[in-house]
Amino acid sequence: MTVTAEKVGRNLHLKFEGIEEPFIIKPLPGRAGIAITDTYLAISGGENRAQDLTQALQIAVDGAVRDGDRWVPVPEDQQTNFNRIGEELSQDEAESILMPAFFWQTILGMDGVKAYLEGGEGLSGTLRATSALSRRLGLLVAPNPSEEATA
Repeated sequence: MTVTAEKVGRNLHLKFEGIEEPFIIKPLPGRAGIAITDTYLAISGGENRAQDLTQALQIAVDGAVRDGDRWVPVPEDQQTNFNRIGEELSQDEAESILMPAFFWQTILGMDGVKAYLEGGEGLSGTLRATSALSRRLGLLVAPNPSEEATA
């Protein structure tokens, strides 16, 4: 299946082939975006926090509210996109909406969405966008070509 992405005003519209209505993703407040990015990077680094990842993805597609000092998903009855995804798409297909929505909410914005989609979606798209995110945040240091030649 193919997903297309378009920025419309401040929102991201993700159109899934075969589904008439697009998934409309509203931008998060910057601090909520940082929180879900931190969660994702911790999990990518090996922390086993599956529930935290689910919450980060819920926040990415439907927004967040403050609960003390942390961001949590909006109440379930306000999770329009997450509920639609669970009703209309298979788990495999859901990834093609959840991950570009997540990367859009990070510092990458549309560059993250493009990296995911151009990477072929799925695991390869996720790896490509995660690599771009890590580079943008300075977590991965690109090898210096002169150092590679002497190694």
